[in-house]
Amino acid sequence: MRHATVSGRLSEPFGWALGRLLAFVEGVAFWAAAAFPFVHVAAVGLYVRGSLSETTLAVLVVLHAAAIVAGHRHDVGGDRS
Repeated sequence: MRHATVSGRLSEPFGWALGRLLAFVEGVAFWAAAAFPFVHVAAVGLYVRGSLSETTLAVLVVLHAAAIVAGHRHDVGGDRS
């Protein structure tokens, strides 16, 4: 008797959980990317006042770019199944 189908069935929950986790991360990244422009406006205001460093501004830009890349596949109208 072959056990290949048994191991395939055992890995199904892990694949499902990984898919749900990735969908969650994409959703969070999408909405973070949508909110970052407001953060940038506030950050530039703080920078002008001298309360924020150039390094912090650069980190915010890099985080925004990472959020755009990670969240670009998120489906807002999405399949709710």
